[in-house]
Amino acid sequence: MGSRGRWAMIRDAALMLCFCALLPLAASGQSLQGRFYTPKSTYLVGEPIFITYELTNKDQKSAWVDSRLGDPCFDQSPITVENASPARHRWKTALDCGPIGIAGDCASGEVEIKPSQTHSGRIYANHYYQLDQPGIYEISIDWNVPVSDGPIPSFSAGTVELTGDVVIRVVQGTESELEAAFLPVLRDLASADFERRGPSLQAVTEQAQPFFAQTVLDLSRNPEDVWASIEGLYRINTPQTRSRLADLAEHGDSENGIRAQAMQALAATGDTGYLPLFFRVARSVKGYEQSMALEGAGLLGGDEAVAFLLSFLRSPDPLVRSAAALGLAGTASRNAIAPLIQETRDPAANVRWNANFALTQLTHRSVSQPAGADPAPTYQTWVSWWLTQGRNAAVYGPSECAEPTPLN
Repeated sequence: MGSRGRWAMIRDAALMLCFCALLPLAASGQSLQGRFYTPKSTYLVGEPIFITYELTNKDQKSAWVDSRLGDPCFDQSPITVENASPARHRWKTALDCGPIGIAGDCASGEVEIKPSQTHSGRIYANHYYQLDQPGIYEISIDWNVPVSDGPIPSFSAGTVELTGDVVIRVVQGTESELEAAFLPVLRDLASADFERRGPSLQAVTEQAQPFFAQTVLDLSRNPEDVWASIEGLYRINTPQTRSRLADLAEHGDSENGIRAQAMQALAATGDTGYLPLFFRVARSVKGYEQSMALEGAGLLGGDEAVAFLLSFLRSPDPLVRSAAALGLAGTASRNAIAPLIQETRDPAANVRWNANFALTQLTHRSVSQPAGADPAPTYQTWVSWWLTQGRNAAVYGPSECAEPTPLN
């Protein structure tokens, strides 16, 4: 047997050991013990990878743990994977090269684990990393789990550190094999147990394979699942799913942010046939939804949307002018630059800031603008650059990110 064959045997043995032995986790306390494992060692490219966790209470009294364990609502990923890129769950926006707001949070809660009982759940690993290339991946988990001996509002009693490693192999398969691999996931969507249904809902909407487009469309009509379906509709990106996004963008729930999220996703599909929808919605709504409509118009319309956005830049409301400036940031249009330069001396600080940001996005140049400072120097710097160099400089779109060149 050659060296390659011996290595393959050693590698396969290591994989089997990792998955059959179900390696125990290290814990800072002896009363709560846990482990991570996967149900199999080999997955297909595009197949969801679930890591099961089990927490067993070895004490004589109940232990209470944070119920968000396994829920991908934390800013920091609970897992790390060598040689894999973080997964992306957002679409192209006018802010792609700049700060992207503040991450949301999840409702807190508690799970009681009685003496000698085990609490289990699943982590959808693909939510955190792109595991979409053939190869062997070592996944490391390191969680500090808030734990208490009673149901209290905040877990101030202490934490238990749970660590572990699992190794999987990802191989190329056929579409029919992948579809078969998803059958258990689709069955779990009918489960009343959220521990099973929740990760499966993630997998269906975030993997978004073409063969369950109808499933994602059906989820988008369920008020409980519509929030999750938007990413799936965007990823599948067919005429039917874009039409559904358009319906949500125009008539979706405003209170829960469905309408604004659908507008962002629809704009990112690049289907310019929906530009009139963004024009129509921008004229009919206010606040954050109007901002999303203006941003979407800029992304889809480019030069064609500049005149429309400029009409909002003349609004007496500084919030509307500020939103219009961000809309212009996504146009990749030279015609947006001169009007934005004028807005760097707007009476409202937020308008000045967004105009300055939009100019940086479009030109890959920057002018420092300290809070509370006189806007005149910023304006003069941009005017000088525009008159001497700007007319021949390149103009960039929101996907073309680079470190900007300071002008002052």
